[in-house]
Amino acid sequence: MENNGTAAQIISILEKQNAILDDVLAEQAKIRIAVSRKDWNALQECILRIQKFSDSFIIMETRRSQLSEGISISTVPEAVSVTASVRSKLIKSKAENKALGDYVHITQGFLQNILDTIIPQRRNTLYSRKGHIVRPKPESVVLNKLF
Repeated sequence: MENNGTAAQIISILEKQNAILDDVLAEQAKIRIAVSRKDWNALQECILRIQKFSDSFIIMETRRSQLSEGISISTVPEAVSVTASVRSKLIKSKAENKALGDYVHITQGFLQNILDTIIPQRRNTLYSRKGHIVRPKPESVVLNKLF
């Protein structure tokens, strides 16, 4: 009888995690829009909300794994479908994160190449008195916006 109660708790936690992942996916869509519009305030707000969702998800996952120690989830048919839904949403979230990370990395490289072409820096390796590598700081640049 106790296994039924524990299984019900596990299913409840999985459903809550499912709802949290829906919220995370919605925020990731907002992040994509904020990055494309260069709305850094909206981006920061979305990141903070995702961090809160992640914290609550981790707490629930810890509790679920504690409850699952004595029970096999595969024996509870209701839990199998919810678990599959949670896993598919985690995969979607991972894909969104990878796509955004790739976009940021490519954009960063593109901008770095432009800046290196426009404002060449010294390429020599400089060392401090204590032997640490010192990166040259970019020189001041004034842009003429009259173009």
